[in-house]
Amino acid sequence: MAACLEKHDVPNDVAAARLNLVTTLAISAPVACRHCSDAPCAAVCPTNALYRDGGRVAVEPKRCIGCRGCVMACPFGAIDVVTRDVVVKLGNLAIQGHQKPTVVKCDLCFDRPGGPACIEACPTKGLVLVDGNKLTENSKEKRRAAALASACMSTLPINENLAV
Repeated sequence: MAACLEKHDVPNDVAAARLNLVTTLAISAPVACRHCSDAPCAAVCPTNALYRDGGRVAVEPKRCIGCRGCVMACPFGAIDVVTRDVVVKLGNLAIQGHQKPTVVKCDLCFDRPGGPACIEACPTKGLVLVDGNKLTENSKEKRRAAALASACMSTLPINENLAV
């Protein structure tokens, strides 16, 4: 979480971690945006502050009105709304101290050359970024292994024409 906070502690960004750690007596587990393909958070956003951008759900903070619909729609609890100071200009007069609600969620450190800062900083290497193709291939391998294990237990002959 510290790496995430450090990465986002820059001008024009919200200095808040995008990864939350849920801790119980038995375990601790990270909760972050899963960048859903159907993105219920983006679907309910009335200003399109959350939107699909390639393989991720992106945020346009200037559009956020702080309605918190995305927070309620996220099935993983991975979105927060925080307030930040913004400068409002009225002609030549700048009024500072105005609090504006802004959505924050994992952005996969899209602008960071090394990828997500949390993955690089994780001391146990327990965080990984898996792309859809690799996930699909892993699923196929597991299904093949399960089918072979099932076939080994069967008394029926194995179909030699099946590709393994």
